[in-house]
Amino acid sequence: MTYSLHELPIGVLDGPDGASAAACEEMLARLEEFARLCARLGLDDHQEFIAACRWHFEHYPHYLGRRRHFADYETYTRDRHGPVEVGGPPNPPRWLSR
Repeated sequence: MTYSLHELPIGVLDGPDGASAAACEEMLARLEEFARLCARLGLDDHQEFIAACRWHFEHYPHYLGRRRHFADYETYTRDRHGPVEVGGPPNPPRWLSR
């Protein structure tokens, strides 16, 4: 599944009310744990997904704190050359599902 940028702040980032700065920090910690696990398992094809998630988890709190200065989150992201889509992680390797 791929999420478009306009879907990210609401629903995708921590439920129907969007994410708080604290929630982004917690999601970033879980993402780092996932990244370490992927590295340990040699799942290098997950790097693009991890990097896109990391960008949003790190930048969304900044956007929240300065929201009145931006038209919307999509504009904020495009102005900072962030990822405008976040696809789901690649399928796990067949050996992992055995």
